[in-house]
Amino acid sequence: MPDMTKPSLGEISTIRDILMGEQMTEYDSRFQQLNERLNAAEERINNRIDELQARQEAALQQLRKDTEARLEALSQQLGSKSGELEERINTVSRNDRVRLGEMLSELGKQISSTS
Repeated sequence: MPDMTKPSLGEISTIRDILMGEQMTEYDSRFQQLNERLNAAEERINNRIDELQARQEAALQQLRKDTEARLEALSQQLGSKSGELEERINTVSRNDRVRLGEMLSELGKQISSTS
């Protein structure tokens, strides 16, 4: 029987290098180029994401400032209108008391004149 020993890993890679050495070198070169392009694309994407995130945060800060300014303006306007409304209520209330007093006085005069 012939001796059937398995080829060692070193022998297999030597055979592969002999049969496909030039092609493997070309494939390795292509894979290296693709890997470099992929890494560059990933870096561009990460930079773009960082840029967009910074823009988003700046826009959010500006929106917060604008909202706070508007709320402050509304608060001041509400306080002003509240004061005006309170003044009008007091004026109407005083006028109503004066008219009520006049009406009661008139009613009292009518009652005393009929008695």
